[in-house]
Amino acid sequence: MDNHLRNIALTLISQYGDEAQTIAMLRAAEYAAMMDSSEWAKWEKVSHLIETIHEQPHDG
Repeated sequence: MDNHLRNIALTLISQYGDEAQTIAMLRAAEYAAMMDSSEWAKWEKVSHLIETIHEQPHDG
């Protein structure tokens, strides 16, 4: 599952750049509003992964 979530995070970064975390947070909020706790948790994790990926130093 973690690999799947990381792939989602990387796809969002590829598509939306700096806005990827915002997109993930909006998705999490949508599921929270629908009281879908499993999907909400999934998108919270994706948002956290995006933040972690952005904080990692780049080689080069």
